[in-house]
Amino acid sequence: MGDPSGRPGGNQSQSPAPRSQSQSPAPRAQATSNAHSKGIKQGAGAGALGLGGALIAGATGGSIVGTAESLMAAATEMAGAAGLVLPPGLMVAFLFKESTGKTTKLEVSARTWTDAAQQLHQAAQEIAQLVQDIPGEAWTMDDRPLYESHVADYRQQLDSLGTYCTAVGSSIMGVAWALFTYSVFAMGMAVYLSALAVAAAAALAASATGIGAVGGAPVYAQCMGLAGTALAITGGATGILAAAGMIGAAVLGGGALLTANSQENNGAENAFGALQKAVVTGSAGAAANLTQNAANSGLNFVNRSGSQMFPLAGVDLDADRDIDKTWNVGGGVKGTTPGGAAEGELGYHAKIKDGNLQGQEVEAKGKFAVPGGFNVGGGGKLEWDENENLKNKSFNVGAENPAIGSGAEYEGTFDQKNDYSDKYNVNTPIFNRTDGSFEKKKEDPPPPWDQDL
Repeated sequence: MGDPSGRPGGNQSQSPAPRSQSQSPAPRAQATSNAHSKGIKQGAGAGALGLGGALIAGATGGSIVGTAESLMAAATEMAGAAGLVLPPGLMVAFLFKESTGKTTKLEVSARTWTDAAQQLHQAAQEIAQLVQDIPGEAWTMDDRPLYESHVADYRQQLDSLGTYCTAVGSSIMGVAWALFTYSVFAMGMAVYLSALAVAAAAALAASATGIGAVGGAPVYAQCMGLAGTALAITGGATGILAAAGMIGAAVLGGGALLTANSQENNGAENAFGALQKAVVTGSAGAAANLTQNAANSGLNFVNRSGSQMFPLAGVDLDADRDIDKTWNVGGGVKGTTPGGAAEGELGYHAKIKDGNLQGQEVEAKGKFAVPGGFNVGGGGKLEWDENENLKNKSFNVGAENPAIGSGAEYEGTFDQKNDYSDKYNVNTPIFNRTDGSFEKKKEDPPPPWDQDL
């Protein structure tokens, strides 16, 4: 009998038509797996290259941790570009930008603290030796033991301060190394996201052209899932970096309390009072920095795509006091054109002591994009003293290429006597210099006995 529907051969089964290659899940899974594997291999290679470049920088007299700034600049650019295809990449770029630090400045600061610690320990030893060198027969009065006791207390104060300075230097350097480690991870993650973005873009192109359209959407969805996993991993790594910073802060704060306690136990009666004054003084600078960072974090989030969506690109707030109780207060703003093709900065700072103006400075900078992915720019700064006399006149020029994490800048200054000084900074993934100078280093003057006085 025929088929009730009227189709001939109703009792004969017909095998379904084979699915096309674009409909088969196996090739789709294979394409995503290939992109994932390729991204991991390329990311690991990029991280290894970043580490190798840092070793080269160190071998050539530069800073190993200083290469973190170059690696983070390149990683942020790559992650932002990948985010144009895979949106989780935009948040990865935002986390990278928030986790970028001035590792070269941290290293210099750590070295300064360590040098101070060595000098304090040396002073403690010399003071103790000076007392021991006083012959017993030269001082036989009863007040000698009391004097030696006071000197021993003072030596303990110097030693405890030296120990604290050592801890501070080590903590700051620990944060610098944490930032460097994060930068190597960031470079690897950025390259991985770039590989995923290539596969996702191909899938979108297939869907748009209709060639393999059925298979393109699932491949893109799988790449999105992997990008989301990459974002979660980056968030965890960023949390670990933040924890390293918190540990460093705890060492600074806790160490200060322990040192003040040790100082008071060794005769410094007002150590805790001095610490309280330091906290109050430092709170003004801390408040300015926290406000600045909060504002800049918001701007970084708004502009996380890499294209400046908001004309205000950054703010700078300062409130610092130097050793002679002079406050340096002021700030600046950074603005951009739509798309970030050009950028400008304006800043003003005033030096104030006991309510009186001790000096002012005004600074202006600008930079703009040129073919080849480079940004070039320059600017100038004028400084006045407390009598409103023009003191220093500075200019600066520079060029950078964020995509390859490289940049250089030069600054020249004419002082009030028109004597010239300069400094330059260079930062690349394999070479860096901080506060270098083309000036011939001035030799130390000979001792008085070698001078014809």
